[in-house]
Amino acid sequence: SKQIQVLYFTDPICSTCWIIQPLLRKLKLEYDNYLNIEYCMGGLLPSWDQYSKGKISNPNDAAKHWEEVCALHEMPLDGDIWKEDPLNSSYPPSIAFKAAQMQDTNKAILFLRRIKEMVFLEKKNIIKWEFLKTAAFEVGLDSARLFRDFQGKAMDLFREDLVLSEQLGVTGFPTLFFCDSSGKRYPIKGFQPYEIFEEIIQQLVPNAKK
Repeated sequence: SKQIQVLYFTDPICSTCWIIQPLLRKLKLEYDNYLNIEYCMGGLLPSWDQYSKGKISNPNDAAKHWEEVCALHEMPLDGDIWKEDPLNSSYPPSIAFKAAQMQDTNKAILFLRRIKEMVFLEKKNIIKWEFLKTAAFEVGLDSARLFRDFQGKAMDLFREDLVLSEQLGVTGFPTLFFCDSSGKRYPIKGFQPYEIFEEIIQQLVPNAKK
C-alpha cells in the first residue's frame, strides 16, 4: 500500500550493512509512511574456498577490514572474532533469518539486528545454533519452529533470494533498490550519505514530508 518498495540485499556478517544501520533507522523514522522495505539475503560468504573479494581472502583479512571500517565510520566492530572463532560461512545465519521471516516479518528484522549485535559486538559465532536459538528467544520467536524451518523451507527461500540477487546484478552489499509503482528501480550500492536516500525518495514522491 506504500508508494515506494525497497529491496534490501544484505548479509548478517556484512560490515558495511552494519554501518548503515543508523541510516536505515532514520529512514524508517522519517519516511516510513512512504516505504516498504523487503529484506533479502545476498549470500556474502559461501565458504572461504569460494570467496575472494578485494583484499579479503581469509579470516585474518576480515579482521583487519573490520578494524579499518570501525576506525573510518566510528561504529563499533570487534574484528577479533575472526582470530578467535572465525565463521566459515554466512549461509547458516542467512537461512535462519529466512526461517524467522516465515514466522513474523517484523520480529525477523529484530532477529537480524540481534544476531548482528552478537557477531559484531559480542564476538559470537552466529553459525552455532546455540546463539541463533538465543536470539530467536530474545525477540519473541518460537525457536523450535525456527529450527524446523531452518532445516526445511527456509533453505529454499534463501536460494530464491540468491537467484533474485543474481538476476538483479547484485555484486556487493549493501545494495538497495528503490522501486516506484511502474517498477523502475533506483539502486543504492555500498555506503552512501543519508542525503542520497532522501534524494531518491524526493524523485519518487516529490511531495514526501518527513
